[in-house]
Amino acid sequence: MPTPTSSSAPWARYGRILLRRLRQAESARASEFDLDATEGDVIAPPERGATPSAIELLDELEASQLRDAGELDALREAGADGWALDATGSDQPAHIIAPDRILMALRLAATFTTEERFLADGLRPRALTVLDGVEPHALDGAAKTIGRLMLPQGWSAQLRAPHGGATKVLQVIRPYEIGTNRLPDHAYARAESEIVTALALPHPVMVLLPAGAPLSASLRRVLPPALTLAPIDREILLALLAQTHSATGKIDRA
Repeated sequence: MPTPTSSSAPWARYGRILLRRLRQAESARASEFDLDATEGDVIAPPERGATPSAIELLDELEASQLRDAGELDALREAGADGWALDATGSDQPAHIIAPDRILMALRLAATFTTEERFLADGLRPRALTVLDGVEPHALDGAAKTIGRLMLPQGWSAQLRAPHGGATKVLQVIRPYEIGTNRLPDHAYARAESEIVTALALPHPVMVLLPAGAPLSASLRRVLPPALTLAPIDREILLALLAQTHSATGKIDRA
């Protein structure tokens, strides 16, 4: 039976993987990792270091904490979350990460469910994935999260048709207009042209779109059925709170 802190969501393990990468990169940074920093139109994952040890992974489990059931019940009755408190009684995360970055990582994990599925379906040669339901203001953040956190080492996401001999490339295409949350028609027309160009290349393609994007009927006919970016639900919100309102990465879901 799940503990008060555990999630039974099928994407929970993938979510932990992406959040671990985000925490490691953010805590290492500031110039080394920045979701807003790209090399032109190329987005690549930072160096991730060694694979976590078994002890490190066990320490990350949501059920790992030092207080017994009686202490947790007493803290709950007093209005405090014992799962979220560290040894000093603080529920402040060691590293503050912008909630929108955490949220996008969680929503993408919930969309693809497992890393194995993302890699197998999204990165095979000439794969074409359409992901819709991405809010216009979040399109750029989604592209950068995919490039920084979801790609294997040695791969890169490229926002324009790649040049040269690079082989491990995911072409990420999205309508984009700087400084606006409402995308004009010409942003979609430009994205359509980029999609057509990308389909002629051997690299996998991922198209990010808002819900109801006004693509032409002819292009819609050649695109596969779209995946929809997972909406914010109870499981995603609880996972977000465990990162923003907890010093331990755990939270009393009850």
